[in-house]
Amino acid sequence: MIWNIEEIVRSIDRFHLLQDIAVEEYIRPLAQALMDDPKKAIEQIFNSYNKALDSAYGKDKSFIFAIAGGPYETIPWALYNAVGAVYPYLERDMKDLALGKILNILDRLNYADVNGLRGIGYTTGIREPLLLSDIGIVRALYWPGLHDEWDSKGKKYSSLYELQNELIDDEGMFRQKIINSDFLFAYALLRADFCSFGEEYVKRANPQFLERVLKGIVGLRFGWKKFLPPEENGNTGENVQQGIQRLKEILPGSLHDKIEPLRQEAGWADSAKFR
Repeated sequence: MIWNIEEIVRSIDRFHLLQDIAVEEYIRPLAQALMDDPKKAIEQIFNSYNKALDSAYGKDKSFIFAIAGGPYETIPWALYNAVGAVYPYLERDMKDLALGKILNILDRLNYADVNGLRGIGYTTGIREPLLLSDIGIVRALYWPGLHDEWDSKGKKYSSLYELQNELIDDEGMFRQKIINSDFLFAYALLRADFCSFGEEYVKRANPQFLERVLKGIVGLRFGWKKFLPPEENGNTGENVQQGIQRLKEILPGSLHDKIEPLRQEAGWADSAKFR
């Protein structure tokens, strides 16, 4: 068989163009609606998502998803990050509504396709720490881990000076065209078992974003135990102290005093509501 390379390239370009058009037509308006009237817009999440997929894939949607395990990441990532943009500003009941809509999408997929164990993944592209940590708390299998993002984007740097020139903008945020998940990359950057310049990153990071990163990390450490009876999870004071000590071992010293107040504050998703 003789492959027509030019035709293949044109088909791929057209495929990506259709994804981008669907995002502009259905997901961008949803993002604006979430800022204007979040309660009403949250109810439109699933509908907007399906309309975007129908627009991009047409009659071939079911066949492609059966073969690939789900859609290409462009539309899902845009949707999750549209929700993520408003997520920190929502009250807990509204967060739960939005989280439930996203889980309704993810739960229809194989967990290996969701977390990037197979393919590029879907939770691998969620930027907002509080959204991704809540997903990790209520669906542990959907947590994508830190290694893929760090090993491919950050491991090569031996100092923050080298890394920030390419990956961090003037506001202390990661460059979105390079980093897929701000939370995953920041979490890895803070960990002593991943790199040696986490303390320098604390000084360079956007303060508001860094606060949400730390809150997400604390939630992932303690949130999944919070709502189970003590006899089921062994959530004794000793275990809590062990969890705090573990975070102090891996996180920069300047963040240690914030761990316990954030644990006490809690506010993360109640896993019992999403079983």
